[in-house]
Amino acid sequence: MDTETTEKKYCETKKCCCFCHKVPGILVILIGVAILLGALEVITPKVEWIAVGILVILLGLKKMCSGACKCCDKA
Repeated sequence: MDTETTEKKYCETKKCCCFCHKVPGILVILIGVAILLGALEVITPKVEWIAVGILVILLGLKKMCSGACKCCDKA
């Protein structure tokens, strides 16, 4: 992607638009979906908690690696 386009997107919205900053929100949505599927008995409680556990681990790993993005230096 062109750096000028990336800088323009960042400057116009005052917030980074790259995928790495959307991942925490996506993981929270997936945790909610897993809990909802468990509550509706679409998946078993064991599968529900395995899915939630994996998603929480991924959320933690994302938080640990949050400085790896090229655009984080602009913030």
